[in-house]
Amino acid sequence: MVEGHVVLIHGLWSSPTTWNRLEQVLKADADLSGIQWARYGYPSPKLGIPFLPRRIPDYDDIAQALESFVQARVPDDGPWAVVTHSQGGLILQRYLAWKVNDGRGRDLARIRSIVMLACPHEGSDYLRLFRNVAGFGFRPQTESLQQFRTDVAASKRTVLNQITNATAVSDRTCPIPVHVYAGDSDNVVRRVSAQATFPDAGVLPGNHSSILDPAWPGSVTAETIRRHLVTDFSVPAPSAPVPPPVEQSTISIADSSGFQIGNSNTQINRIDRIDR
Repeated sequence: MVEGHVVLIHGLWSSPTTWNRLEQVLKADADLSGIQWARYGYPSPKLGIPFLPRRIPDYDDIAQALESFVQARVPDDGPWAVVTHSQGGLILQRYLAWKVNDGRGRDLARIRSIVMLACPHEGSDYLRLFRNVAGFGFRPQTESLQQFRTDVAASKRTVLNQITNATAVSDRTCPIPVHVYAGDSDNVVRRVSAQATFPDAGVLPGNHSSILDPAWPGSVTAETIRRHLVTDFSVPAPSAPVPPPVEQSTISIADSSGFQIGNSNTQINRIDRIDR
């Protein structure tokens, strides 16, 4: 039985309730009975209402609010993992990139596993024309789903270089297993976008929403998440490298002579040979 916390992050135009069925199945698994589940929710409305004293938060807002959520809901003395769906994966990447770029990579050492389901690493072309005509393209979250976004690409590159392919914990690196999956019939986030260039990538039965439904014919999402959690939680937490010992050398002075001038402490010495 593994013990720890798992944070679930939903996607665009969704809410924490999107995890209801999948979490129920995972909670019933005996090997995961020591897991505490926490759903991170954030505002993701389809339309913003102008002239109100509030706005739709962008990825940076949501990522930094995730830090506050973790501090409040995840004890600081135990391991935790993250499972995301769709846009939730981009938010997590923004969070990870922010932490390592801010020199706080060591804070991430307690994260043992990351599973991203149908994450649009390379954007989503689904209903692009409709989004633009309806004005959704000007909303900060839907705008970030466009292809070839430099800020999204920068976060992904940081996660690949300083998280996925990292070898040691430091201020700017932290090795964490990252598992990414596409839905085999997903027309919202295609396989090439969901897998991107992550080394541990696969395909699961389902479309963009049914990938989260354990009742979907042939679904193995719950079993896949279970396998990663059990495996990754059993691996010892990464640690910072031990600095090499400081090399010390001994200097012996031989064949030296000198004399003192007057009553002062001034001395003149001659050193003929130094042995190391």
